[in-house]
Amino acid sequence: MAAKRSRVPSALGSIPLVGGLAKQADSQAQWLQDLLEQNTRMVAQLPETLRSFNDSLERFNQTVERLDRMVTRVESATDRVLKPVDELGPQLDRIREVPELIDALRSEALPALLAATTTQKQVALLTSTMDRVLDVVGDLPGAGLMRRFADLRGDLLHGTDPPAKTSPKLP
Repeated sequence: MAAKRSRVPSALGSIPLVGGLAKQADSQAQWLQDLLEQNTRMVAQLPETLRSFNDSLERFNQTVERLDRMVTRVESATDRVLKPVDELGPQLDRIREVPELIDALRSEALPALLAATTTQKQVALLTSTMDRVLDVVGDLPGAGLMRRFADLRGDLLHGTDPPAKTSPKLP
């Protein structure tokens, strides 16, 4: 910037009123000239600023387009993942019933199985005891007669005919 040089002639500066007005007009003119130079520089920079702004907008649009494609791919992948999960919903409800089923098995089926096992052991014990008793009774005198009476009684109770008496065949 050039050194400030007053445009007011020194002779006018010696008149107080006119000199003050002239100096004030000179400083306002200098201010206006500085303002115009600054505006000229700014107007000269405007095309480059607009070009830079347009480039930024173009890059922003490209970014938005890439983001849109990415969101579309993410939505597609999410749909592929969520579809089977949605289909699992009713099956998951069945899984929620599993603890209730296990509790029911524990409270009802398990005791029944234990009782059946116990009963089976008791029946086996009773059968072996009866076999031993029958062996002992079978060795007693008159056991054969008792067996025939028992068979006859069983036949009568069940409504079947007693076996026909057969005579011994002589040679």
